[in-house]
Amino acid sequence: MQFSAESLFNSLKDRISELKAVFLVGASGAVRFHAKPGSAFDVESFAAEYATLFRIASRTALDTVMGDAYEQILISDKALLVVRRFGTGNVAIFVCGPDQQLGRLRFEIRSLAKRLPHSVI
Repeated sequence: MQFSAESLFNSLKDRISELKAVFLVGASGAVRFHAKPGSAFDVESFAAEYATLFRIASRTALDTVMGDAYEQILISDKALLVVRRFGTGNVAIFVCGPDQQLGRLRFEIRSLAKRLPHSVI
């Protein structure tokens, strides 16, 4: 299976009309790939900040005996973000418009996790 950030974004965009950007941040904090057509912001800072926030929330969940966190959702007036652990130490960030159906987005992300080759995650 040939993989690229663009093919990932396009396959999701076909199913998630409000999808604006996709990022994968490695365990080191570096952005492994991103797709953000038409967006004008600092990709590295954005992705690293959200990956860090997710890792902090994950440690908090473990420290408070809530279990192992695998997903975090942020809803603002302008965007819906789902941050999800992929593989060991990788964090994927999905940014959608505020009108995206959360259930559909989460379903597509779970489906994507099953389809991605392990070499990517």
